[in-house]
Amino acid sequence: MKALYEDEACNIQNGYGYYFHANGLPSVIGRRIHGKLDGICVSYYSNGMIADSAMFQNGIVVDKRFSWHPNGYLSDSISRLNDSVYVHVGWFDDGKPAFAGHELNDKRNGKWIFYHHNGQVSASAVYSKGNISSIEYFDEAGKTLTDTSSVNREAMLKGGETAWRKYLEKKLYWPPGLKFTTPAAVTVGISFVIDENGKVIDAEVSMPFHEEFDRIALKIIKNSPAWLPAISNNRKIKAYRRQPITFTQTD
Repeated sequence: MKALYEDEACNIQNGYGYYFHANGLPSVIGRRIHGKLDGICVSYYSNGMIADSAMFQNGIVVDKRFSWHPNGYLSDSISRLNDSVYVHVGWFDDGKPAFAGHELNDKRNGKWIFYHHNGQVSASAVYSKGNISSIEYFDEAGKTLTDTSSVNREAMLKGGETAWRKYLEKKLYWPPGLKFTTPAAVTVGISFVIDENGKVIDAEVSMPFHEEFDRIALKIIKNSPAWLPAISNNRKIKAYRRQPITFTQTD
């Protein structure tokens, strides 16, 4: 990254900032005045597709804000009605509607509707300043659910975080033929997506170190066992994760 700051400690950005992905493509371009976003700010995916775009004034979105999926489909649209009320609409990555509702001071407020991929309502909720006042869930045929124990869940392996850690430890090894003069640890960052079927997709090295370490870390993630997909408001959704892979040389 490169940016301008108003203090010697570089804590308060004052001017344009440019951030980049590991492959050299732009990540975020925008300006801050005394630490607060001002003007147009745009972010990008590592494949070069635009991820988010908004006009800011004194750190607050002016008028509208748009976000996109990595494949170019619109994912979110936030439209400002007045200083405190926004309309928020979202879509799946094939253009089908995902949710819609209002926000009051950046918190969900009033009635929100969430949709299954087939267009049926998955949940109908009423919020009050970000808190749920009432909510109903429906299956893909439109029938009201009586068992709501599984309507929300983070993506996970069977066995949870413990199973995931065991898998990483089992598959991790130090690259043969490479050695530091003193014992050391190396961390490689991997970004990936768990799709609605629990499959790992779009895995990439987001924080590289050396091609051999990067290759091993990426292979470990790509060969991951099947996951239980994330569930939000009673429908399966993609989950985005970043995983540090740490190699340790002991001798």
